[in-house]
Amino acid sequence: MKSVEKSTPWYKEPMILLVAGIPLLAVIWGMVMLKLALASQDSLVSDSYYKDGVSYTENVETDNKAKRLQLNADLTITHDEVELTLKGYLDEMPATLQLMLIHPTLDTQDATVLLQRMDDGIYRGVNEIYLPGRRHIWLQSPEQGWRIRLTELLESGKTVHMSAK
Repeated sequence: MKSVEKSTPWYKEPMILLVAGIPLLAVIWGMVMLKLALASQDSLVSDSYYKDGVSYTENVETDNKAKRLQLNADLTITHDEVELTLKGYLDEMPATLQLMLIHPTLDTQDATVLLQRMDDGIYRGVNEIYLPGRRHIWLQSPEQGWRIRLTELLESGKTVHMSAK
């Protein structure tokens, strides 16, 4: 007696998932990754990274001066205004301050705000960034040669305390 084996079509075999399914999945995933790579922006923030590294010692000096002066500031940003209160051992409060709001990856979203001292001793300027957003915050006085740095999530109306470290 001969036994008759039923043959099943190739697409119903479970082994076909292993043989053809995994490579097919790899090709589909590769297409998705290629589309993401072509659609996203180049995230190189600083084109002059070498020059930035060389000037590291200058940056350390400005940070150390702020530390010696025991500077601290309370920064509040709304959708249209920036307000800052500066405290520390300064001989004279600067007339203007420079506030740099640096996006962690996209240099097109960086902003520099010029803060002017008002009669009440508070510094004010115009906000040019969208909130909320994570930013590297650099508060500096180029005329006096000091800088305070911080990385923080900025939200409208939230007060951020900065101090020289």
